Amino acid sequence: MTTSSSKKLPSNRLGIFLLALGLAAPLGQAAEVELRLAIPEAPFHVIGDPVPLRWEFVNRSDQRLAFMWEGCCRLNGRVTASLGQLTLHSDPATSAAQLTAHRFARAARLLPGKSAVFETNLGDWLNIDRSGEYQLTARYTGLLDNQQPQVAPGWQLWRQTARSNPVNATLLTPTAYVAKRTTLSQESGLLLGLSKTKKWDPIGGAQLELTFGNQADQALALAWPSAFGLWFLNDNSHRVPLTPTQVETGPEELTIEPGDQHKRIISIDGSALDSKPFGAYRIFIDHKTGAHRTPSNLIDIEWQLRQTRVAELIHAASGGAKTGLRNKPLKLLRLHIASIGPALAQVPTATLDAKGQRLLAELQLAAKLKPYGPKPGRVTLKLAIEKDGAIQFADQALAQMLPKRRSIIGQLKAILDIRRHLGWTVAVEIQSKPGVSKQQTDQAFKSLKHLEPHLAKPLKIN
Repeated sequence: MTTSSSKKLPSNRLGIFLLALGLAAPLGQAAEVELRLAIPEAPFHVIGDPVPLRWEFVNRSDQRLAFMWEGCCRLNGRVTASLGQLTLHSDPATSAAQLTAHRFARAARLLPGKSAVFETNLGDWLNIDRSGEYQLTARYTGLLDNQQPQVAPGWQLWRQTARSNPVNATLLTPTAYVAKRTTLSQESGLLLGLSKTKKWDPIGGAQLELTFGNQADQALALAWPSAFGLWFLNDNSHRVPLTPTQVETGPEELTIEPGDQHKRIISIDGSALDSKPFGAYRIFIDHKTGAHRTPSNLIDIEWQLRQTRVAELIHAASGGAKTGLRNKPLKLLRLHIASIGPALAQVPTATLDAKGQRLLAELQLAAKLKPYGPKPGRVTLKLAIEKDGAIQFADQALAQMLPKRRSIIGQLKAILDIRRHLGWTVAVEIQSKPGVSKQQTDQAFKSLKHLEPHLAKPLKIN
């Protein structure tokens, strides 16, 4: 499938154009495609799970039909969810990444009387954050005006819109699901109790203890840990994406007799929240089988880098990477450099050795400069040559962040020394102001030339 942004042709010219390409003309109004929407039957689904949303297109015509399937950008397809007076609509994607992915959507074909099925997740279409029994409907347009699948002669192009009948699904927020813990435990016979045996540590993570209790009148057989999921919730009670979902431990088949308990330790690596914003998080364990689903209680986790912890990380990071390992404390400090400025300012230098003091000074400067280039990548620093031949930063706000005791060359070198803390590559552009002589320009260029090996591209004078 390819997309085109070319000017739309009049209908009569469009038919000639398609025939010249060996393609069939658009299908007439007599064609019919039936759209069926389905969600797996279950007493409820938990928001944050990959809830399957199945699209089935049935060709009710006697023609071979071609259309474009895209479940990435919500352009051809739309989903609506209704809960009482609340109605949610899927919106077309706007991010560059999704729109780029849309160009790689694929041409789909429907033989007469046959169907094509596409699997998506409900979360691909809608952001739902309220519990309740929803009624879901969908519509899908086979081809938009700027879409042209490459198909062989004899295939008709389906450009019409199909609409599904409503389907119902009960959706629970994670906290509403955990609130049903007692009732669900009575139904399954399994009671899960989670406790914290070690506080959250940015390097070591956390250690939890999970207790399995059998409330049933017969033995329970549990597949540990494959039947159990790990849930991280943020302070809005939403499941945190890109966090671990599986318990990392060796597999066991647990048999728990009626009235008995088993305990297992769960270790969570500190990298689980490495790149996540600071704040209050909660964790629970979810047991899920074909017949039953049971959550544990919630455990609170505080994820912060305060002054004492920052000082410890600097002390560990200034020693360099261990043999065969990356310098994880330094990586963590760099990841959160935009947020730990106040904590860095409070770290007492007397508690650090010379290497630690030097690293602290670099990180303090990096925290000041981070707003100038929040995203990793190339940052272009613009310099101006004044009438007297002096070199100044074009952005005076940037100049105010840099060490005042240093010359412009020293300030540039200070930025280059800390660019790795910021994830920057640095380029320098020089602007000569009116009245600056060629000799002054050449002298300024010569004074900066020795920095060029550390720059992302050669020096440039405008």
